[in-house]
Amino acid sequence: MSFFLLLMIIFLIIISVLKQNVEIAEHWTRTFGRDYATAFGKFNEKFPFSLTEISAIIVIISCVIFLSWGFCLLGNKNYWGFIHRILMVTLVIVGVITMYNASVAMAYERQPLPLERYNGEIKKEEFKDIATYFVEDLNFCAEKLGLDENGEIIAPYSRDELIEHLRKEFERLNDDYYSSYTPKAKPLITSGLFTTVGIVGMYFGDLGEANYSTFATNAELPFYIAHEMCHGKGVMREDDAQLLSTYLCLTSEDPYLRYSCYYNTLDRITDIVKLSDNKDEYKQVRDLISQKVWDNYNYIYNHWQGKAFLMEFGDRVNDWYLKTFGQKQGTSSYEDTETDVDDHGDVVSLSHYQSIYFKMYYDNKS
Repeated sequence: MSFFLLLMIIFLIIISVLKQNVEIAEHWTRTFGRDYATAFGKFNEKFPFSLTEISAIIVIISCVIFLSWGFCLLGNKNYWGFIHRILMVTLVIVGVITMYNASVAMAYERQPLPLERYNGEIKKEEFKDIATYFVEDLNFCAEKLGLDENGEIIAPYSRDELIEHLRKEFERLNDDYYSSYTPKAKPLITSGLFTTVGIVGMYFGDLGEANYSTFATNAELPFYIAHEMCHGKGVMREDDAQLLSTYLCLTSEDPYLRYSCYYNTLDRITDIVKLSDNKDEYKQVRDLISQKVWDNYNYIYNHWQGKAFLMEFGDRVNDWYLKTFGQKQGTSSYEDTETDVDDHGDVVSLSHYQSIYFKMYYDNKS
């Protein structure tokens, strides 16, 4: 057993060293990593429940039993029996970490996301028109979907159908940077537990499985699920997954997906209006947002009150995890980049989300 543990530790060290090279990380992600995720993803599709949850429960219970057994043996001065069980638990933990590094951790160090963005002239006088264009589409989507008596957006189809709609959206990605396989996201049975620490979705590379929280509201869900599916496509960096989700949902013909994108990212395109020469224009744009949208936003705000009471703890753990596996910005990588403004108040470069919005606007206007 100690021999296998040593082999895993050596392999883990080798992987950690190799992934520092971008070319190796890229090649590994497109070959072994992609084949691994596809094979396990297709296998997991056969089960309606989350294998990640089941596996985690089994591993945790088994480790607790073996640790308890080991300490009992230690109390009876059976030192070898104690060491044996500690080694078994260590082997399982190191094995999980090693497989995670081998399956998806390489993707944290791969080449940048090949997503085309706006890089043309930035004109202050057009900020209001651009923001207005998307606010009007937000209102259209809200009207198309409608609200229930509580203010919740009415989803036009079931969650299983939503996942299939999203998988079709991913088919628009024709660059070999992305895996051709898109995982089928599954609901978390323990969504309530994950909600307390602010987790609304996750992707577990060892099993190639994407999961989402059933506690998320209808407006949030498509964007969150798309984010986890992005990881299954080989896009592991959180900022890249956020950006790709923004692109796919914003450019979709489905009002439901666009609405979800607007809820999660629209403030980045309305906020830029504050940088125009006419400061009143920001208020004018915000006033255009329909009451239905505000009712839904209030519903979402109230929905989450008191639920994620351990969010700060969850954020710290997630921050540590991301930095450990190569996401140097930690949990801040979930946020959009800053709009670059010079000393004269002129926008020098757009944030990542804004660059997607601007490109769509000018593409549709041309």
